Amino acid sequence: MGKYRKIAREISFRTLYTYDFRKDEDIYDLLEEVIKNVRSSLHPRIIDYSYKILGSYEENKETVDEIIKKHLERWRLERLGYPERAFLRLGTTELLFSDIDDKGRVFIDILDLAKCYIGIPESLRFINGVLSSIYKNEKPEASQNIINNIDIEKFIEENFKEDNNLEKDDENSDNR
Repeated sequence: MGKYRKIAREISFRTLYTYDFRKDEDIYDLLEEVIKNVRSSLHPRIIDYSYKILGSYEENKETVDEIIKKHLERWRLERLGYPERAFLRLGTTELLFSDIDDKGRVFIDILDLAKCYIGIPESLRFINGVLSSIYKNEKPEASQNIINNIDIEKFIEENFKEDNNLEKDDENSDNR
């Protein structure tokens, strides 16, 4: 089920991203559009879980945005990039409004997807920091083990090794 959920999270992210541009359209119509553009045939579990995530978001979208705003420091939700906003909405929805047991997997999948779609370590730190704050403060009894087990710096170091080597090469060539 884990791989299905990760794909469903990606589809949900893409739908939330699109929804930010096209708020006057039905979120489920946008989901269908994303599904058609992603692959010709997706496992029904992926589609079902995508509907579940977006249904939870649709039911709670005002609350989701208010919670995110409460945990942003020196930022306004409207000023965030579209991908960051979509990942925060996706993460908040799953962490607070879903019955999924493996909340740590939610963090890991979102960071992994953010790496693919955004690719900037600072954005990953930002997304992780906001989601960690939300989960820690909104679900304190459940969050401690998960928050402590996610080492964002280690994740970034492992996932951006090539980028770090390129930066070092650039620095060395500047010094010559």
